[in-house]
Amino acid sequence: MEIVLPLPVAHSRNWPGEPQSLGECRAWVRRVLPEGCPRAADVLQVVGELAANAVMHSTSGAPGGRYAVQVEVGPESVGVTVMDLGPVLVKAVRPLGEGGHGLAIVRELADGYDAVEWPCGRIVTCWLDYPTTTSCTSSDVTSPT
Repeated sequence: MEIVLPLPVAHSRNWPGEPQSLGECRAWVRRVLPEGCPRAADVLQVVGELAANAVMHSTSGAPGGRYAVQVEVGPESVGVTVMDLGPVLVKAVRPLGEGGHGLAIVRELADGYDAVEWPCGRIVTCWLDYPTTTSCTSSDVTSPT
């Protein structure tokens, strides 16, 4: 008898560091998640927050800047990684009472979270586990168009 381990399926893509790319990025993530994924809404929220941070708070948001997103769908969780070009471009200016909660939201939704600085940027990775009664297998994943 052969044992077959379900392997995660990873999808990755680079995006221009422009605010209009954020909606396109979320739509792409929605397409790469398996049909009926139990944490889809949470994954979309996490990707939205991390990508917005890359555009608003790093040099990825400077002219010509880019950020990368990877979504890894496994049998028990979804991993999300966002890589930006690093140091703060400018402090975000927000109207009173608006914003400033993105990473707190990510940490609340994610079952694990890690951020690493590297010479050319920052990599934020988190994963969201599925409820123990469900799973999304790599065979459920469709290729994005």
